[in-house]
Amino acid sequence: MPKKKRRKVISRKKLKEKRLANYPIPIYSVGDLVQINDDVMYFDWNDLLIGDWVGEVTKVHRNQEGPQYDVRWTDETLAKNHPVYEALAQLECLTHDEYSQLAEQEIHKFAGGEVILVAPDDTVVSKYADRPLDPEDTTDRLRMIFGAKPLDWFPTLGDGEEEDDRLLRHYHDYLLEHLHFPFMGVHVYRRGGERSKQVLTVQNLIDPDVARAGDLDISEGLYCSGIASSGNVLEVPLRLVLCGEDTPEEKLVGDYRSWIGGPCHSSERFMETLAKLDDSGRERSKDTGVLSRRFACFCRSVHAFIFCSILSPYACLLSPLF
Repeated sequence: MPKKKRRKVISRKKLKEKRLANYPIPIYSVGDLVQINDDVMYFDWNDLLIGDWVGEVTKVHRNQEGPQYDVRWTDETLAKNHPVYEALAQLECLTHDEYSQLAEQEIHKFAGGEVILVAPDDTVVSKYADRPLDPEDTTDRLRMIFGAKPLDWFPTLGDGEEEDDRLLRHYHDYLLEHLHFPFMGVHVYRRGGERSKQVLTVQNLIDPDVARAGDLDISEGLYCSGIASSGNVLEVPLRLVLCGEDTPEEKLVGDYRSWIGGPCHSSERFMETLAKLDDSGRERSKDTGVLSRRFACFCRSVHAFIFCSILSPYACLLSPLF
């Protein structure tokens, strides 16, 4: 009987080379200096162009549509471009000193010499730098609270204890002026390693100095005092309080959570949370029937193991005991 021919094994490297053989060959390679064509826009801002910018190719992507290039801008290019480019990139968490996946038709070989960039029109810069802040946007509302400009980030915690105290005091005074007490919320906390919830009627904000004097963990941010459905008076971090999404309280407290960091919120989740709470305002205990049945099954298994493995020689004598 003739032997079957063994199927030839092809390595991944060979498969990749075979695939790349059908792709267009790139003109430029890593280390080449390239210059951007005039009609290329800066990321998704179609009125900000990056024509004549010069960068060094750092990576070549080969695909069926044609090669694409990652470039890192030269120091001269970064020094000469308008500050609005870097400001917009930082706001969108983009890296300003490099650009990814430029098509081959968007670049050409840099001929050398001085890099001359054309600055964007003042009207284009004003469109971004002097735009009115949007009261419906969370980030813009936080800029309003701290008096930041449209192209600036609002200040955050982490720049030293003195600066953190100043920012918390500023936000405390702002919320105290705009919140209307009391209001109802849901306090989200951890109990026994599990996430729990309880209804809380928030009565007031606690002064940051009072919170520190009362041995509260000021790293949690601002604290509020409230009455739980059980009647207990609680002092809890404000960032752990959720309110109804369409309420003015949630707009203010939600902005604060976005600033300092806190649990996510949605109107459906809020209603589901309320539905899961019992009359005392605490989360209903989970059904333990399945757990009890599993534990009983485990006990029977252990009993059978002991009987069969250890006491089998004395089964006749000890069987009445079981």
